[in-house]
Amino acid sequence: MKKIVISGYYGFGNSGDEAILKSIVRDFKEADPSIKITALSNNPAKTSSEYGIDAVNRLNVMSIAKVIKDCDLLISGGGSLLQDMTSTRSLLYYLSIIKIGLMFNKKIMLYANGIGPINSSVNAKRVKRVIDKVDLITLREEESFSTLKKMGVQKPRIIVTADPVLTTMPIEKEKVDVIFDKEGIPKDSKLVGVNIRKWKLSRDLESQLANSLEFIYNTYNLMPVFIPMYQSDTEVMMKTSEMMTIPHRILSKTYEPEELIGIMGRMEFVIAMRLHTLIYSSITATPMLGLIYDPKIKGYLDYIGQEAAGSVENIKSEVIITGARHIMENYEDNKRKLENTMMAMKNKAKENVALACQLMKS
Repeated sequence: MKKIVISGYYGFGNSGDEAILKSIVRDFKEADPSIKITALSNNPAKTSSEYGIDAVNRLNVMSIAKVIKDCDLLISGGGSLLQDMTSTRSLLYYLSIIKIGLMFNKKIMLYANGIGPINSSVNAKRVKRVIDKVDLITLREEESFSTLKKMGVQKPRIIVTADPVLTTMPIEKEKVDVIFDKEGIPKDSKLVGVNIRKWKLSRDLESQLANSLEFIYNTYNLMPVFIPMYQSDTEVMMKTSEMMTIPHRILSKTYEPEELIGIMGRMEFVIAMRLHTLIYSSITATPMLGLIYDPKIKGYLDYIGQEAAGSVENIKSEVIITGARHIMENYEDNKRKLENTMMAMKNKAKENVALACQLMKS
């Protein structure tokens, strides 16, 4: 029986990161039902119960060392773990987990990672020094590949695949109907999905977005549905909605990934800040307009050929409106291109687990 340890930002209630863990676990279990998986989590009991795996406290050094010493493969991923935008402390934590694996001479894989931004030259050297010693790196977009090359990382095998969440299937239409009834969303309405989050550098995001949504409703009859991915998203969504006079809905809770993907599939298009909102939208080939607060957003949009409406630091309603016009006036062509792109992307996402299994056998 093979044993895997997975390190990531798990057990904090973030929809995107939880979807990553859920997808990794599902893909490994499909590849090898006997495999034993242990995750490092902020809430081990919840993680273990929800995903049917073992879990240890992500800050308990003795427990972490014990499970890594006993494993066949240490996985760091997915998501943007190796970055210092959150903090240098966060970056050092994830590097320290990899160092434990190196200390025990374990096979180590960075699994569908997004790399960066790493703003400190000292931190860039730290990252290169550690990950040059791992066995395999898969990345979720080309921008991360360029980042590693600029840093001089060259010893491990590096392959651009895709985010593991892309293998997730949406819930059935009937279950989406039940959610819509609960949330008071008319099932025959045409809708635009909206996700924004608190961001310290955004200045006038709420009013600019509110103006854009008014235009979109009045021009295309698309009612805004605000879709939180994390509890704190609701506050800024409410602030935006208070500036509008048009009909709208704010979902009452953070739904499960499969539910969110089903919901995204009912939107005409989606305007979003969070990466996994865009990923969920792309799974159902729902066109999207990204609001950039982090380079990973632009990296993903470029990778799948979708548009951005600029940085949230100086966002303008005119730019959002121009993006919305382009989507709606070329809708069938945009939809078809995205469908073709996502077929290839979903196949790339499946490569992650196949490569991991090959590494364990080698």
